[in-house]
Amino acid sequence: LIATKMAALSLSTSALGLAHGVAPPRGSPSISMMAKATGKDTLIALAEEQQIPMGFWDPLKLADKDFWSEGNDATVGWLRHAEIKH
Repeated sequence: LIATKMAALSLSTSALGLAHGVAPPRGSPSISMMAKATGKDTLIALAEEQQIPMGFWDPLKLADKDFWSEGNDATVGWLRHAEIKH
């Protein structure tokens, strides 16, 4: 019974073209194009502009890190993307 349900599911997904995965639509911007290159200075300016009571706060010093040897701007961009995504 389970084997027939699995076979039916396999046939229905292949008929719909879902068996090969899903690709983003053509012309959609990549993540690197969406995120602006920003560094710590930009984050400090943004905190001042928004008049956050505590000001710029980075207790783990993540804005100074360089993940994957891509540079500080790429690290800050990745962290901002991850924060927005989650």
